[in-house]
Amino acid sequence: MTTIQLPFISNLVRRIGLDLGTQTTRIWTDQAGLALSEPSCIAVDQRTRKVVAVGREAQTMEGRVADTIAVIHPIKDGVIYDAAMAKAMIKLFLHTVLKTPYFFRPIMMVSVPAQATQAQRQTVTKLMYGVGASEVYTMAQPLAAAIGAGVPIADASGTFMLHLGHGLVDAAVISLGSVVAKTSSDQGGAVIIDHLQQCIRDQVGLSISQAVAESLLHKVASLTDNGARQMLVAGQDHVSNSPKEVTVTAQLLQGPLQAALTNYVSLLKELLSAVPPELTVDVINKGMLLSGGLAQLHGLEAVLVAELGVAVTVVDQPDSLVVNGLGVGLENIELFKESLGYQK
Repeated sequence: MTTIQLPFISNLVRRIGLDLGTQTTRIWTDQAGLALSEPSCIAVDQRTRKVVAVGREAQTMEGRVADTIAVIHPIKDGVIYDAAMAKAMIKLFLHTVLKTPYFFRPIMMVSVPAQATQAQRQTVTKLMYGVGASEVYTMAQPLAAAIGAGVPIADASGTFMLHLGHGLVDAAVISLGSVVAKTSSDQGGAVIIDHLQQCIRDQVGLSISQAVAESLLHKVASLTDNGARQMLVAGQDHVSNSPKEVTVTAQLLQGPLQAALTNYVSLLKELLSAVPPELTVDVINKGMLLSGGLAQLHGLEAVLVAELGVAVTVVDQPDSLVVNGLGVGLENIELFKESLGYQK
């Protein structure tokens, strides 16, 4: 029997894109575009198992509430590792975005790491059906980022993407609407922040919070500036535990940054060695695009140019590229299903 999709019903079906990041969840809807950007965390009362808060409100509770409240981060390295908590978190985010119950079950598209296994894609798909989707599609993060950047991915020429996320770094070459070569690393922003905390503890005897380390990463850390960039930070003396303030300079933070840079350069060289000569020529001619929150690391663009010998460009709004690419995919869902990048 053939199922007939009536046009007026089709127009009532919502389309929702979800970028489930380790640090941030972003949601795109067909009515509002980028409708939500919230920390990927949920707070639960361990005695009653009731949800206390989600997103930014849950994040502010971390380290500030009683031990009976657990702040859980259900996404790690771009994949779901706590399905129950991820489902509860996504349901609450969708309620915030949609505000009213949807009469027709929505079509959903979700970003996944380029190296995601079939089992990991199935976990995501099952979760989306569990929160009420009628159809579920997954798209590799670098492919979504390329689409979000407006790259004509259906062309035969290759596009070199480096997506620098909080939990995962994805590098990929994209051609004819599909990922033709890929590699990844878990040395994303979260690892650098941990290393910055360790560095400051070892160098000046100051224990700082993760939030302070994150501020240093975005406001002080630099691969090219060793002098002017600095910030006064507060923490605890590592020996006495008494309050202490120290001025942290970009030079002090060079060690962790150089280690991350070495990892990224090795990753990119590994990827370039795996692509056909025709696409290597495209990469040299067109250069490489950087996306993700870590793409804005001061000096990264210039240093990668020097290390790789190709042009490097940080795209506009690098944080939002993936979710915007999912939105374009949803707006052109039939074309997406015909593309080489579509995995049923």
